[in-house]
Amino acid sequence: MRESRENILNFENQYCCFRPHDWTTIEGISRPVIFKVVTESYQSLGLRRNPNILTFPPGEWVILDENLIVPGKGDWGGIWSALTKSKARGLSNYMKDKKNINTNIFLTALDKPLYANSYRVKSVGIMLLQEIKQ
Repeated sequence: MRESRENILNFENQYCCFRPHDWTTIEGISRPVIFKVVTESYQSLGLRRNPNILTFPPGEWVILDENLIVPGKGDWGGIWSALTKSKARGLSNYMKDKKNINTNIFLTALDKPLYANSYRVKSVGIMLLQEIKQ
């Protein structure tokens, strides 16, 4: 999927700017690709006491209601994904070591990113693309 890290362009909108792992085109739109850690049953991890567990069928968009999401770093809505493979691995290891939960890591296309920092990105929607080896 990707050639060289130096050739990857940044994603930028009015809410955030980050360098994705790669880019892909879905439905005629270029989308940033990063990493999502999910349970073996493709569910969100429920971190930070999040009671809203989502299921992410591979190859299908999961898009939240934009009216329920607040842009920015607050945990009010949004789907959080790991910016780098190493951060995804760290999260996967944490889930196994601290909670005894096995996880999978996927390359993931983003829909409407709303916040990014050095280790994660919050977006309105995601699509799991391809499972990667840990």
